[in-house]
Amino acid sequence: MGISRPHKVTIIAPTCFYYQVPLFREIASSKEINSTIYFCSEEGITGSDVRAAFHSSGNWGVQEGLLEGYPSKILTNHAFRGSYLKSLIGLANFGIWRELSKERPDTVIVMSWMNPTWWLTFLACLKLRIPMLFMTDANGEAEQFKSGWKLWIKHNALGKFLFRTSSGFLCSGTANERFYTKYDVPVNKMYPFAYSWGYNILMEQADRLKDRKSELRKKYGIPQDDTVLLYCGRLSPEKGLIDLLEAYKMVPLQGKALVLVGDGQLRKTLQDIVDTQGLESVYSMGFQNRNDIGEFYALADIFILPSHSETWGIVVAEALCFSLPVIVSDQVGAGFDLVSLNENGQTFPVGDVIALADRISRLIELPKEDRLKMGQKSRSLIKEWASKDLSLMLSNHISTIKLRSNVMPVSPAITCYRILPEWFARNLAFFFVGTALALGFLFLSFRPAIRQIKYTFKRLRR
Repeated sequence: MGISRPHKVTIIAPTCFYYQVPLFREIASSKEINSTIYFCSEEGITGSDVRAAFHSSGNWGVQEGLLEGYPSKILTNHAFRGSYLKSLIGLANFGIWRELSKERPDTVIVMSWMNPTWWLTFLACLKLRIPMLFMTDANGEAEQFKSGWKLWIKHNALGKFLFRTSSGFLCSGTANERFYTKYDVPVNKMYPFAYSWGYNILMEQADRLKDRKSELRKKYGIPQDDTVLLYCGRLSPEKGLIDLLEAYKMVPLQGKALVLVGDGQLRKTLQDIVDTQGLESVYSMGFQNRNDIGEFYALADIFILPSHSETWGIVVAEALCFSLPVIVSDQVGAGFDLVSLNENGQTFPVGDVIALADRISRLIELPKEDRLKMGQKSRSLIKEWASKDLSLMLSNHISTIKLRSNVMPVSPAITCYRILPEWFARNLAFFFVGTALALGFLFLSFRPAIRQIKYTFKRLRR
């Protein structure tokens, strides 16, 4: 039997990310789901996040169509100089309670827990008895590098409270599942899903460009016969780009080229390293918008993402769409699902420059035919990944959650909160969130001083 009416779903997103628009359209096309997307910030639409994250004056190049094909609404952000790029204080969309109270969706999906908007949403869902799901790309592998006090706070705030009282988790992949497992989320509350989408569109673009490699290399001044290594993304410390340059220098092979596509705070530092160390055949292409980025995947032979910290790494999936072998660090979330060792790529221990140089050498030394086979494997892996019926999966997950929520035990504290008059519960929630926001401001204000004190103590101990 079919469902009596479509599931009414509210998705609350930090901003309109270009790589999630196809996912929103896919969900909106389902007859079993009636969805509305609430955006907490306009930054992804206006392109102002490019300037903040990439230190570039460019934009995504696809702004005109970002809001087409699905119902959406942009919430007012009341945070002072707000931005989704700022944890703890960047998003304070206080109107979300009013929206949820008015719309009463069957399910609310949120994409973070690191800003006042998400805390208020959680409290609203508790009061209004609306099941809340998390859809993030948090990577469990990164937790091993967190300091003890951060892990203690997360285990208590997330594991013992927020995650325990949430209805479910839409997992973007293996690394995301491992994250939730570390915080004691039971397997029966985790559901396979995705965080980014639109790979079929990229594969179509790759097909259009596949015979233009020589032309594109000529266009961008890349040697025709070199083996081209490609990096795409922010030029920032967590991406491991200094490691990449060091590893590239260690590869003794001739006929290689490294193309860096992106911009950010490390651009000058990277260029200084290239100049002072006399690195040859390193090409910095700057920030490229979504209309042009495919040309760089098409002219490359190997894709590399050496990140020290990476939740998912959508650029890995994009490289697979263009039939590229890939090399990723063991901190890249997508590596667990989209990199098959020696079949379509290589992994290496994060920060191990010698290992990275070895992986680069291995792929460059492969006969061209073998690299092409690896590229074909990449394409088959992403085709299989993109074959999911996300709207059907989500509909089934929501049905399961609805059945479970009717029998799940509720703590006395939550019961007391729910029986409060809504106006009182709302004011209590606003007081809590406002206090947390103020503490967030204080913490971030004093964090530089705290870091300096810690650094001074370390020096005194030596």
